[in-house]
Amino acid sequence: MSDMQLHQAYFDILKDVNPAFFDKKSINNLNYSGFSGLFVSSTPDIWEAGKRIMVIGRETRGWKIIDNDHPYISLDDYISRAMQVQKNFLAEYIETKRDRKSSFFNFLRDVASIVGTGNVAWANLFCCDWKKSIPTKKNTTYYDDILKISESLLKKQIEILSPDIIIFANGVSSAKIRRKYFPLDGEKKVCRDIEKYDDFNMPDIELISFTLNEKIKCYRINHPSNWTKPAREARKFLMRLIKNDIL
Repeated sequence: MSDMQLHQAYFDILKDVNPAFFDKKSINNLNYSGFSGLFVSSTPDIWEAGKRIMVIGRETRGWKIIDNDHPYISLDDYISRAMQVQKNFLAEYIETKRDRKSSFFNFLRDVASIVGTGNVAWANLFCCDWKKSIPTKKNTTYYDDILKISESLLKKQIEILSPDIIIFANGVSSAKIRRKYFPLDGEKKVCRDIEKYDDFNMPDIELISFTLNEKIKCYRINHPSNWTKPAREARKFLMRLIKNDIL
């Protein structure tokens, strides 16, 4: 497993995408200018011994890959830059102190305190945001395209990074997207052994677990920005479950 594998996989997925999606100054940009830069996961510089956890969020906010000083050159260069931006950002924020304004990264830090910073991967349901929010059918005509690209990228990230545990921390608003990528029923069902925690007073909306692709232990919680008491209690309980999983 390496960044080279991820890079090639990303290139194969993105090679037929309109370059205007990446190059915001293209004369053929049309309505792509509202999208952020592309979010793609990378590998830690050093994998630590032990189990690996992937935390899947919702979308980035204002993610930048190119600017006036770093114009779009080629897809190959863009992917390399996008991967490095993600790697640098995660490496910086996971090591800093807790921040009241950074709930998602506080959650990543909590996970890292259990498995080590080198065993935490960060991914998102959406590979980009639309004007610093979730892409939807109502706010962009390219919604279906973004959904297709995002699904392909995320599945490839899971395949190559091969986490032992996945935490879907995207909340209720994007639950239908998660279920579309990873069906709970039907012929394409990939989520099995759903477990609830009613006996521990954990509502289903706050926490469930399941097995993905018959091998990866997964947990689903509300987005860490949710500061209601049930959501906070569910996150604390999840940390205890994870500690038990990795022992």
